Amino acid sequence: MLRWIPAAAMLVVALIGAPVPAGAQTAPLEIAGATTVDADKVIALVEAEKDLVILDNRRQEDFNAGHIAGAIRILDTDLTEAKMASLVPSKTRPVLCYCNGVNCGRAAKAAQMAVGWGYTRIYYYALGMDEWKKLGLPLASAQ
Repeated sequence: MLRWIPAAAMLVVALIGAPVPAGAQTAPLEIAGATTVDADKVIALVEAEKDLVILDNRRQEDFNAGHIAGAIRILDTDLTEAKMASLVPSKTRPVLCYCNGVNCGRAAKAAQMAVGWGYTRIYYYALGMDEWKKLGLPLASAQ
């Protein structure tokens, strides 16, 4: 008699989507005015752009657990136009923003702000640390 409940629950989840943990969000895969990159393009950028500024937009504990070498940690909520100007004085200097991936959203916000402030070479690593770790790419640790 109650055999239909699991099937009905699965149907509801299929129709409305799986539950999303509190605080989780889905970040866009593209940001207007920024170039979306994947892990291979991040590596190519690091190799080709010697003046690349890498902004890790994650929390301190995430950064301490491992980050892309050379990254500067700054939360999107701490990023102001003045702070960005102190980190990246030239608006034509290449800047890479990343966080934990599409369920994080911090890099998307940072990239949007940088574009809005007139930075013209913003690279947005939408898949972020989720992809980086899955590919087994090297991580630097906090000193």
